[in-house]
Amino acid sequence: MQTTNTSQSSTTDKTASSATQTNAVTIQNFAFSPATIKVKVGDTVTWINQDSTQHSVIANTASADAPNGSLMAKGETYKFTFNKAGTYAYHCGVHPSMTGTVTVE
Repeated sequence: MQTTNTSQSSTTDKTASSATQTNAVTIQNFAFSPATIKVKVGDTVTWINQDSTQHSVIANTASADAPNGSLMAKGETYKFTFNKAGTYAYHCGVHPSMTGTVTVE
């Protein structure tokens, strides 16, 4: 498991020849977009906070296999690599009505 908070970058990690893929979820207007995303085992999901307020990504069920990010200010990102298949529901720790789901196949 690897998690990091970093400032937003203009580069993209997606490459056609890569065995794993990075998928982006934007946080804007107090919502995760897309709210539901499907990835493969080993893929990384990057959440990008574009709101003017702080947000976080917290799994509904705590697990080492699920995201548990700290607060992100505008322009910051949180990355999590999913190494186990399953469905991972998550929410913003500050705004619990903000929800999303990652399905890992």
